[in-house]
Amino acid sequence: MEIKKGKNIRWIDAERPTEKDIAWLGKEFGLHPIILDELKGPSARGRVEAYKDYLYFIYYFPLYDKEDEASVRTEIDFIVTKDTVVTVHYEPIRDAMDGFDLAGYDSSLTLMYKLIENLVSFQERQLRHIREKVEAVGREIFKDREREVLQQVTYLKRDVSEYRIIVRAQEPILRSLLIKGKKLWGAGAEIYLNDLMGDQLKVVNQIDDYREAISDFEDTNNQLMNLKINTAMKTFTSLSFLTFPFMLIAAIFSMDTRDTPIVGLPYGFWIIFGIIVTGMAFMAIYFKKKGWF
Repeated sequence: MEIKKGKNIRWIDAERPTEKDIAWLGKEFGLHPIILDELKGPSARGRVEAYKDYLYFIYYFPLYDKEDEASVRTEIDFIVTKDTVVTVHYEPIRDAMDGFDLAGYDSSLTLMYKLIENLVSFQERQLRHIREKVEAVGREIFKDREREVLQQVTYLKRDVSEYRIIVRAQEPILRSLLIKGKKLWGAGAEIYLNDLMGDQLKVVNQIDDYREAISDFEDTNNQLMNLKINTAMKTFTSLSFLTFPFMLIAAIFSMDTRDTPIVGLPYGFWIIFGIIVTGMAFMAIYFKKKGWF
């Protein structure tokens, strides 16, 4: 557990808190036993609880997992009093808080605002890998690589959907924080909390734009695949129709009957072969002129 002190303000950051850390927090801030139990591990859902001297809320943000190639939900719990902000988390979040210090903050409102704003900015940076993948799919879509594009789109849709679910869940938390935060800090908190909601909405709009682009690319890729399949089916159908009459002719001449013409003549095989080849050539020319294959 790390404690940073500034001008009339403290930031206490606990990563994977121990029983000793949780007991100290409970004693220091008079936390409710239910809250202490929540701090022992990740919670099932986000919420905001207002108590007499502090606010407790659970905030989730997406963190990209390179091995799984998807965004995973990462939890950070806040305990906020008039002069202290406590953050409790169960995964390292140094990338999201890189370079953060307490200089220039003299109230828990502005400190909490900046911490969440940093998380929202981190979410926007996390969108970079999605943007790069979307752009890569756009470049590959007309290069006769429909199978590879389909695989890329499938993974990308999963990543976007999971990211969107996490980010969408932030809205009710921030909205509830807006209502209950004014009880702790007064009406002056509204401008800060409204700004957080606006920043979060920008992230939601971006991910929705990427989601629409992926859907458009998927539709286009499916159309290209269907066009190739239809073209192949058309070609095979034409070839079947082209060869069937001459297979019938060959079958007729192969019948061992007394009156079968040409079969007994000199060069009979080559005469029949020539008829079949010539007929197929004329039909192939006719089909090609018609654009049937």
